[in-house]
This record gives sequence, C-alpha cells and structure tokens, in this order.
Amino acid sequence: MQDKKLMARLMISVGMLLIGVFIVIVIKSYMTGQNASSQEVNLPSLLQLEMENEQLAGENDKLLAELTKYQAGASAEALASEQLEQAKISSGLVALSGPGIIIVLDDSDRDRSTGNVNDGNYYIHEEYLRAIVNALWNGGAEAVAINDQRITSKTEIFCSGSYIQINGTRQMPPYNIVAIGSQSDLKSALQFYMWDILGDYQKQFGITREPIYPKEPVTVPAAKQYTYKYAQPVKEG
Repeated sequence: MQDKKLMARLMISVGMLLIGVFIVIVIKSYMTGQNASSQEVNLPSLLQLEMENEQLAGENDKLLAELTKYQAGASAEALASEQLEQAKISSGLVALSGPGIIIVLDDSDRDRSTGNVNDGNYYIHEEYLRAIVNALWNGGAEAVAINDQRITSKTEIFCSGSYIQINGTRQMPPYNIVAIGSQSDLKSALQFYMWDILGDYQKQFGITREPIYPKEPVTVPAAKQYTYKYAQPVKEG
C-alpha cells in the first residue's frame, strides 16, 4: 500500500516535470521565433541607417575640406592685407600720430644794415633742415615732416633762391619740423654741431631755433604716392 502511494507520487512528479520541460521548450521556441522575426524586421532599418551615416560622413569630410581651404585663404588674405598696410606705413603713405617734438626755425627779423659781412647768417638755409632731419632719423624718429610735407626716401630739400623746395612744393619760413619718436632720444640726437651753430646764430643774428616738447601727441601727414615711370621690379629666377 505504501509502495503504491510512493509510486503514485513519483509518477505525478515525473509527469509534472515533463509538463514543466515541455512548457520551457515551448517558451524558448516562441522567444527564438520572436527574436528572429524582430531581427528580420529591423535589418532593413539598420542598413538604411548605416548608409545614411556613410553619406553624412562623406558630406562632413567635404565641409571640413572646404572649411580648411577657406581658413587658409582667409589667413593668406589677412597676412597680405597686413603686409600691404605695413608697406604703406613704411613708404609714408599713412598719416601717423604719436609722441614727439616740434622744431621751429625762422629767419631773423633784425635789421640787416648793421654792416655784417655775411648777410646769410640771418636766414634759414636748406642745409640746416637736412642736418636736423638726419639727426632726428639718427635719434630714432619714425616719421618726420616739414611744414606738413612728409619726409620720405623721395623727398628733396633743395634751395631755389627765395624759398626751399620740399616734395616739389615751395616752402617759406617759418619751418615747422615735426618728428614722432621718443622725446628724450630725439632731444639727445639734437646735441650736434649744427644745432649748436644755430644756437649761436640765434644769439648773434636773431634767427629762431626753438624746440618744443608737447605733452599731447603730434601728427605727421601722409605723403603723396609716387608714380614710377622707369624703374621696374626685378623678377626673381
């Protein structure tokens, strides 16, 4: 009797175990079918996304290449513009302002009929202007003008009788020399023989030799652009 009960329980357990195994097999089969079906459904979408990603990557590379070219072009243009501006400044084609000094030279207004043998000592001559301009350059002047005539490499300071020619213009006294640079350096540069001679002439004959050291910036005008007729740039190579 006891054995029959035990056998019945065993049979029931085995039956339940078989039923559980069957249920598990059914569930796995269903899930496998579902996953396969889901992958089959999503495969076209994945391929489409991959193609779109490749297309976007290609377009991104093109845009990056164009941006690189633009930046290189913009840098070259900016550098060329900067070099052109620097060349214009070096050529005196740009008005400049900065610290500096003003020197006033003027003829004497004293009576010339005093019997002095050298009447020329009462006048300001072109060599005085040239000597002072050279001294100012030597003192580090960055820009110089006489009576608003910018001094450049093409500037002539030439005596034409009753006037001094500067940049092809007739200049009469008083002569206002304006120089941009360190005031202390320019002042030191004026300590040379011609400056001392003009100081003596000022005492003896009454010419004006007056240095001014303004606190505010001084301004030097731009020069007129020179047109070359014969000189041509030398080609390299």
